[in-house]
Amino acid sequence: MTALHQPRGGASRLAETAPDAVVSVRDLSISYAAGRREVPVVRGVSFEVRAGRALGLVGESGSGKSTVARTLLAHLRSGSRVVGGSVHVAGDDVFALDDRARRALRGGTAALVAQNAGQALTPSMRVGRQLREALESHGLPGGHDRVLELVRHVRLPDPETLVRRYPHQLSGGQQQRVAIAMAIAARPRVLVLDEPTTALDVVTQAAVLELIRDLAEELDMAIVLVSHDLGVVSTMADEIAVMRDGVIVEHAPTAELFASPRDPYTRELLASIPRVGGVGSGSGSGGRDSGSERRVTRERVSSLGTRLLERVSRVVSGADTAPPAGAGAGDAAAARAATAEEPRSVQRTTKERGVLNGTGFRGGAGEPVVTARDLVVRYGRGLPAAVDGVSFEIGRRETLAVVGESGSGKSTLAAALAGLIPAESGAFAFRGADGVESDLTRPVAGRSTDVRRAVQLIFQNADTSLNPRRTVGAAIARPLKLFTGSSSPERVAELLVEVGLPADFASRLPAQLSGGQRQRVGIARALAAGPELVIADEITTALDVRVQADVLDLLTALRDEKGLSCLFISHDLAVVRGVADRVAVMTGGRIVEIGPADAVFRGPNHPYTRTLLEATLDPGATELPGVGDARPRWRAVDGWDDHGDGHRVARWESA
Repeated sequence: MTALHQPRGGASRLAETAPDAVVSVRDLSISYAAGRREVPVVRGVSFEVRAGRALGLVGESGSGKSTVARTLLAHLRSGSRVVGGSVHVAGDDVFALDDRARRALRGGTAALVAQNAGQALTPSMRVGRQLREALESHGLPGGHDRVLELVRHVRLPDPETLVRRYPHQLSGGQQQRVAIAMAIAARPRVLVLDEPTTALDVVTQAAVLELIRDLAEELDMAIVLVSHDLGVVSTMADEIAVMRDGVIVEHAPTAELFASPRDPYTRELLASIPRVGGVGSGSGSGGRDSGSERRVTRERVSSLGTRLLERVSRVVSGADTAPPAGAGAGDAAAARAATAEEPRSVQRTTKERGVLNGTGFRGGAGEPVVTARDLVVRYGRGLPAAVDGVSFEIGRRETLAVVGESGSGKSTLAAALAGLIPAESGAFAFRGADGVESDLTRPVAGRSTDVRRAVQLIFQNADTSLNPRRTVGAAIARPLKLFTGSSSPERVAELLVEVGLPADFASRLPAQLSGGQRQRVGIARALAAGPELVIADEITTALDVRVQADVLDLLTALRDEKGLSCLFISHDLAVVRGVADRVAVMTGGRIVEIGPADAVFRGPNHPYTRTLLEATLDPGATELPGVGDARPRWRAVDGWDDHGDGHRVARWESA
């Protein structure tokens, strides 16, 4: 990449064109038609990438980063058009190519690895056939030996067996490796990675990123990496371009950007990053939170909840207003100016974002809300147990986080608690505020109305959990009607405001909302039942860091204001560090460590917990963690070691 200079308040401009640049984007502007208006989505973007180098494009949802990245494959969303500038890949102006040349470009000169490999792969076609088609579509030999060679290239085990499988028979990490194999089949000169590890656990993510890095070096590819995960970008990219509202607001070498960000928006993004070390971990805090920091957090969260309730009363009285539902992208600046006057339930300062990392809240007083003893859950007779002899409790007003790799059993545990899959054996009970104890081993259809109301699930993907044909108001009104007998518009408005959304969002469809707004609607829908326990299953996985910080702040504030208990499922240990009172670590269907969050993150730890912690990417670090082949070097033995304060570690011995 060539030297860049940063004009005040505008996009980065190229000082000169590098003769060996594989990618050259100059003054690119893109707009889309909205009725009779042209709405700009990308404005004056410029950058270059040389072979063997990587550029990270970061920013919030809607910043234009994916739109820019996909222009390298001459792809524009329907209704969009280039209104200025140019995009050159390997010397060709991609938007001047004819159809045949564009087909040769896609996958041949430039290739894409998308966010969701499970959706990118054809579900009814075996993996081997898909790889063969990827080779043959570019005029390359697609024989069996070449397909096996491609599988080995991306470090997948047992190629002969794997090529006969269908995509659904592979893990998420294996699916992503197959997608990478298809992308590199024709040895492209440019590889575009659009959120390639968003849905992967930390160990799998580290292994996939290591693979991408090694392939880029081996094949001398130029890399353009789109991500909202600044930990991923810092370890993979040589330079980072920060985008906001279609403009590059800062472009700098990675180490320089993390050390001394110049733009206020960049500083705000960095301040929003959750870190495993807790508050101030990036500035030598040592990972422990001071008492004053914990007090600040408790006061901030309590104040946030109070402001939410104050705003509810204003909405009900008609004193609160919001932007019209039809406000478009062109009104972004005005909307930001308006939100500056909003209560801080909606708009929080940079300093406050990310402070949640230090929460010292301790719930769990009194009798537990949920008790599990030797719980076993399996998906079919004769299959291995997905949850195998698990025991735990969730206290009232407590958040228990469950962490682990894909396949560890954590989401199965959440599904069993929600009643989506019955438990096979063991004790599993819920004790409501009325003191009545109910059996949770039953599926949801066999549970009482009171238990169904009291235990609510917030789904991972709000895009698919909300009916696209139902308005936001209708989605929230349904559980209101079911569990309270009334679904007044006033109560719907109150719930929207409680989760930090304008009351008039009730008339919108899910497609008219951002990802973070849809997730807030999912939370409002769960709150509509008046629950005592919420299950949050990977609810921030696909959200950018600022929206993620807002959603986590909201969840914690609602817990404190409403006295909720929470089972929080996540593979992101930095997020868990910010919201959990206690943490349970699962692998192979079993809990291997459980205790207060501070104790688990401080240690001593089970070796599997150490593996997870070591694989977590630290934003600003420039090296990938070494996870090796990730095979366990320990075996379980009977018994537990008690380290005090409820911190227990399953016994083990070296394998």
